[in-house]
Amino acid sequence: MKKIRYNVKGMSCASCVAYVERAAGKVLGKENVTVSLLTNTLTVSAPDDAREDKLYGLLSRAVKAAGYSISPADGAGAAETKTSRQGLYWSAGLTALLMYVSMGSMIGLPTPAVFDKPLVFAAAQLALTIPVLAINFGFFRDGFAALFRLAPNMDSLIALGSGAAFVYGLYAVIAIVYGSATGNHELVHAHSHDLYFESAAAILTLVTLGKTLEGRAKDRAAGAVRKLAGMMPESAVVEHDGVEAIQPVSEIAVGDIVIVKEGDTIPVDGRIVSGSGAVNESALTGESLPVEKGEGERVSAVTVLIGGYIKIRAEKVGRDTALYRIISLLEEAAASRAPISRLADKVSAVFVPIVIGIAIVTAVVWLATGAGIGPALRSAVSVLVISCPCALGLATPTAIMVGTGRGAELGILIKSAEALERLHSVRYFFTDKTGTLTEGRPEVTDIISFGTTEEEVLKWAYAAESLSSHPLAGAVCRMAESRRVERPDARDYRAARGKGISVDTDEGRVYVGKPEYLAENGLTDTGGEVTGRLEELESQGKTAVCVALGGRTIGVVGIADKLRADSAEAVAELRARDIWAIMLTGDNERTAGAIARMCGIEEYYAGLMPEDKERIIRERSKLGVTAMAGDGINDSPALAAADIGIAVGAGTEVAIDCADVVLSENSLCDAVTAISLSSATMKNIRENLFWAFMYNTVCIPVAAGVLYPVLGITLSPMIAAAAMSFSSLCVVLNSLRLRRMKIYTRKK
Repeated sequence: MKKIRYNVKGMSCASCVAYVERAAGKVLGKENVTVSLLTNTLTVSAPDDAREDKLYGLLSRAVKAAGYSISPADGAGAAETKTSRQGLYWSAGLTALLMYVSMGSMIGLPTPAVFDKPLVFAAAQLALTIPVLAINFGFFRDGFAALFRLAPNMDSLIALGSGAAFVYGLYAVIAIVYGSATGNHELVHAHSHDLYFESAAAILTLVTLGKTLEGRAKDRAAGAVRKLAGMMPESAVVEHDGVEAIQPVSEIAVGDIVIVKEGDTIPVDGRIVSGSGAVNESALTGESLPVEKGEGERVSAVTVLIGGYIKIRAEKVGRDTALYRIISLLEEAAASRAPISRLADKVSAVFVPIVIGIAIVTAVVWLATGAGIGPALRSAVSVLVISCPCALGLATPTAIMVGTGRGAELGILIKSAEALERLHSVRYFFTDKTGTLTEGRPEVTDIISFGTTEEEVLKWAYAAESLSSHPLAGAVCRMAESRRVERPDARDYRAARGKGISVDTDEGRVYVGKPEYLAENGLTDTGGEVTGRLEELESQGKTAVCVALGGRTIGVVGIADKLRADSAEAVAELRARDIWAIMLTGDNERTAGAIARMCGIEEYYAGLMPEDKERIIRERSKLGVTAMAGDGINDSPALAAADIGIAVGAGTEVAIDCADVVLSENSLCDAVTAISLSSATMKNIRENLFWAFMYNTVCIPVAAGVLYPVLGITLSPMIAAAAMSFSSLCVVLNSLRLRRMKIYTRKK
């Protein structure tokens, strides 16, 4: 299945999301459709062989029939944003004048004497109101269109509220004109201060202001994606046949040689073909310390060369780079739906019709009590305007987007809202050993000498191992090179598979291997102290090899895949959160036990095949939510079997495909950070949903007038409109707190 994203135009609230989802679901099935109010996008899962042009046509017609429109996701909305901002300025200015005309004299402001004439007073308000309605005509167009389709949304509530206030004001103007013409001063006086034009205009202006502020806050919530996309340079230096030229990054092709100088941002994913330097990879990994890179090593787009000079052969460009994979993951996570949002979705689907019903009942009850059409209309309009389906619709997606964005800044890529939600419920945390708890490559940990120096032991081991391609040989060679040990000449290399190797040198034959191998070659002095030191190293989970020269054992070298510096810290943090850590490894029992003891893991399984890991995780999943951390290659069945798969160390396609969470750094502590971030995000979502439900539960009855018989309190439509805008804004601003909320991060 492939994912395709479209922009959706015309959505204003959670009810709109339900209608678009229902329309698109008729084409592909509801389970293959996700609609996001936060990003105004429709994401569909379609078969890999589906024709995108045909699918777009089918979806476009279905969504259009529901009253909305879609376009390819690459479309831009800058012009539309600028136009809406200008409309807000005009609306605010005209509404301020309208408020001055209608209420200035009541609060002691000086007003022209001409406004003392009822007809002029009413005509001036009407003249100021009509442009505001025209500027915000979209509310009426979209709102009534949705109402006529029997799919009302928030725009329908605003259109009904503002429209009802305007129609009543128009009726009052006609009554004033009629009263003035007939000399009925009582009729004129009764309607002169009951026009409601200021309510009609203020509702539209305040809602537009709220949407503008909400939009800015939503943009801040999406800041992580925009920040990443903005890091890509526009041009780069490319070498063609030895000639350097500056060209747009969009024109760089795979295979091109790109020149990067100190201070430049790397524009492609590729491999260094010449030069070296220090690269700041914080944009992708969250790690602030630069990494030294040399010939043959890979570099990624948007990382910065802070020192040196390199030439890169481009391997991935444009949307194939690691940067755009990350952006795609963030966008998919933001557009996905968390299970916790299902209750809000169900309420949103019937919210607007229920509110319209409450408004009608409110008007009928007020009229039945003999209050008159004015108070009845005011309360009904307040009910329509104060209700806020937006707060319900934004409660979850804003927190998800900010949470995944915060994760990306820390080098943690969370692929879906469901993964972010489930992480905080993990009870069993499974982890691979090699490359996850350990460094992933063997290193020399101990050099023990007998009758000579450590330097001599390392030198003669180096002489033999330099001719071997075994992983343990690499560890010895790296140690010798780091200590600048001079390598003796060696020849006549011989190897006994699984036992050891030997070479001839000017000082005699050198043997490196197991004690049995040395014994087979006539060296029998490996008892006593040598055996004791061998057993001591092996009890620590290390591989011990003997080094012999001139017919005697001169030393023992201990080699191990070293425990990562922060693995024990990660396990301790998991335990502090009541999460049980379990190690799964294909390594032997002795090594597994040693590593488990060093990092504080009490339960482990050794000698496992990939299918064994999968079986163990499936069995434990019956007892609670499971997570599995691994390198994403040989652990892919286990990653898929766990409720949450965590790939430690980004960069492999298998890791991204199999895992729900991808950690850019090779640190298990980042998995704890992801769990901590999940807990903070879920707390934030619950706060948002509580606010959204409580706001509507309390404010709608107050707007209907339930407090009037007891306290004499009613709400004007203007206050209701301000409250509604404030409600949505509160949800978004509360989500933005996640950007500064304190969560666990590993000690640097």
